[in-house]
Amino acid sequence: MPELILHGGPRSNLVRTCLIALAEKGVECTHDPAKPQTPEQLARHPWGKLPALTHGDICLYETLAITRYIDEAFDGPALQPPDPAGRARMDQWISVYSAYFDPPVMRQIVIQRLLRDPSDEEMIAAGIPAAKKSLAVVDEALGQSPYFAGDDLSLADCFYVPVVDYMTMAPEGIELLKDTSNITAWLERMQARDGVKAVLSP
Repeated sequence: MPELILHGGPRSNLVRTCLIALAEKGVECTHDPAKPQTPEQLARHPWGKLPALTHGDICLYETLAITRYIDEAFDGPALQPPDPAGRARMDQWISVYSAYFDPPVMRQIVIQRLLRDPSDEEMIAAGIPAAKKSLAVVDEALGQSPYFAGDDLSLADCFYVPVVDYMTMAPEGIELLKDTSNITAWLERMQARDGVKAVLSP
């Protein structure tokens, strides 16, 4: 069996998404803490971004492709719903994440507050309204089921949890989460899972 290698620094939220999927699936891998834009990463990803995955002759980039491969290529608990409606809900929430959640919450607020010194205060302020709307939509959905796609964890949950976890470390994130009791309850459920703890707690 060829070695499965996930390439990408552990602070990246999308690398964490892949690591959580691997942990929840029970799949062993080698974690290469590659940095973006290096010659090695550009050879794996045309834009030099994170993450990438190699498995023998297979080289994948883009988090959704990687996590689907993890779920479908290996034995272990299913990370995608078995029914078409459930899979469609999962895909819907991953699309929402990419288009409407990650840009204001992760890019404009979390990264600026936690990883930039000095922070771009104008960018943070500009991200707050869009973040509020995205959080309100997600909070309503998580009031209807314990996980994004229903009663069981799916890949959609793996996408959101690293960012929501980071929100609890930023003043703006803490303030925004005060009005999202369903997200807070979901985060507690996620943080109690062994696969999530293995990635977020070290």
